[in-house]
Amino acid sequence: MLLGGCYQGVAGERADGGTDGSDTGNSGIDPSDGSSGDGGEAENPLQPLHRLNRQEYDNTVRDLLATDLRPAQTFGPDPEANGFDNMADQLGVSSALLDGYQAAARDTIADGIDERPVYSVGRAREELGIVGGYAIGELWALSGAPITITALVPQDGDAQIILSAGISVVGGAASPEVTLEVDGIAVSTFAVQGTGGVPVDHVHPMVLTTGSHAIRVIPTNFVNSPEINVSNNVFAKSLTVRSVATAFGPGRSLVYVCEPLEPNPLPGGQQCYETIIRNFAFRAWRRPLTADEADGLIELFAAIKAGGETEADALRMVMRAVMLSPKFLYRSRTTGDGDGDGWLDPWVLASRLSYFLWSSMPDDRLFDMATDGSLATDEGLSEAVAFMLADPKAQALMDGFAEQWLSTRHLPDGGSMATPGYDAALAAAMTDESKLFFGDFLANDQPATAMVRPEFAYLNDRLAMHYGVAMPGSATMIKVAAADGARRGLLSLGAWLTTNAHGDESAPIRRGRWASDTLLCSPVPPPPAGVAIDPIELDDSTTVREALEMHRSNDSCKSCHALLDVLGIGFEDYDGLARPRTEYPNGDGIDNLGELPDGREFEGAAELAEMYAESEVFVGCLTQKLFTYAVGRAPKDFDMPYLEAIAHAAALRGDDLPTVIDAIVHTPAFRSPAALEGEE
Repeated sequence: MLLGGCYQGVAGERADGGTDGSDTGNSGIDPSDGSSGDGGEAENPLQPLHRLNRQEYDNTVRDLLATDLRPAQTFGPDPEANGFDNMADQLGVSSALLDGYQAAARDTIADGIDERPVYSVGRAREELGIVGGYAIGELWALSGAPITITALVPQDGDAQIILSAGISVVGGAASPEVTLEVDGIAVSTFAVQGTGGVPVDHVHPMVLTTGSHAIRVIPTNFVNSPEINVSNNVFAKSLTVRSVATAFGPGRSLVYVCEPLEPNPLPGGQQCYETIIRNFAFRAWRRPLTADEADGLIELFAAIKAGGETEADALRMVMRAVMLSPKFLYRSRTTGDGDGDGWLDPWVLASRLSYFLWSSMPDDRLFDMATDGSLATDEGLSEAVAFMLADPKAQALMDGFAEQWLSTRHLPDGGSMATPGYDAALAAAMTDESKLFFGDFLANDQPATAMVRPEFAYLNDRLAMHYGVAMPGSATMIKVAAADGARRGLLSLGAWLTTNAHGDESAPIRRGRWASDTLLCSPVPPPPAGVAIDPIELDDSTTVREALEMHRSNDSCKSCHALLDVLGIGFEDYDGLARPRTEYPNGDGIDNLGELPDGREFEGAAELAEMYAESEVFVGCLTQKLFTYAVGRAPKDFDMPYLEAIAHAAALRGDDLPTVIDAIVHTPAFRSPAALEGEE
């Protein structure tokens, strides 16, 4: 058994919460486009520009263009600091990221507005890996085996079945032929054309009815006689079923707010294109355009047309320019000049709200509230928070905040940890357990303090079997009542316990760090420079507590481990896969007597939960975490009186999670650029 050496952070993360610079970080590339890059104001060196992270980018293009594409998943992970990946000073730009933005703008615009078949389903080469065949470059050699796909057709009508393939013929063999079957009926037999280097589309038109159809392509004259060097083969690139009828992409109605007159150019058509451009840029940049900005985009449109492009193509190029501007890629810091009281203007506030709660751009409701000024009022701000948390897009708070706060994002998937008892189904159940747990407090009227010891838990049969509790009789996660003494609450969630372990072995140091950070908000100091971090190897004669005491007896280690070890050992009643246990593998009884930084002792996670039930300490730590995620930086000294007041009120009154969130968005740091930039 190995026990970690002197404390070290997660790979790629410094012990002080920053990153090691191995990711994209701040590359030094200037994101400006001749201005400050976010609406024309001068850059303030105290407040870094805040780039959209991957989740925010994908959600923004989803809402801007109604596309299902998620291009940011190819960008590479965002740097993490303070426990989250949306920290402003970490989100720089690299040349690879700029290339990704170019491709993403092109692809999402095309997917959102271009005309395409009403449906198109099929499989490319990498999905055609049938038994008996083999890969050859971008193609799949059938070797006499059939291809079968299932096409779900959404409406009756004319369709095309398209086999993209080429052939190989050796030694005078006959040209390969295939039979096309639809729902078990042969509809065509034909010779395959093309070559492996130049595949050909073989198109078969037919009428298909609504529903599921089995499509098969069966080689009929395959020959392979190595002894006489005679063979033929079919090399398939793809098999697709698509409608003849076409439709525009789902985002066209969002972009084309008017219909240009045809043929163009006509005065009315030009005016409509200008309206489309202004509206698209307004939504993409999440604020009204200045006159110069609008004129510049219209001039760009005219210049592209003058170069010979059609109006439609010129529009797409202007849209790409809008999406490649820092005004789209970065959150605006523009401040208003209307009320003079130092608050952010309503447009910036709308974006700050939407990226906090939705990880996406504002919707029409927020834009309308920014326009009429109601968002700038306390009542309007609370109204916005209420409808935003009730919106399905608030799922982003679970995907962004809860995933990271509860350590599900780094939970090993079923294939990356070869440990008996751990698989993909269990990993998914642990993830759902944590996210549904947080979501329940987001949606239901219960005190935020109850997270430590709630009256419910989320289980499915797979997770219940793993935990050794009664199965609820459901393959999906359901909410169950928690009896007295039953496993429940934040400190028993399987995801963080498993993430902060070593396979099937517990890791008191890592769990102590997590509890210190998540429950107490007591940051652990970084290890001194040059300290050895080699793990300690335990033998049967050395207990976990004895090994941990080695750390605390070492002058260079004790500053960290005096805090971590005695807290983390209190979770020893859970093994490395979060299963309850009463003894170690060698037969010794579990030692789970933990100690808090203030000297209080507790025996096991359940007793620790009892100590912090309804605690201002816990809800204060939760408030700090939500605040950090909301504003993109850790709290500063001048923020703490506001956050402490929120925590005190929540503990005293039993405020629910939406009330805590509403209080956070009313703090000066959230509403005022001066406080956000570090000025008291």
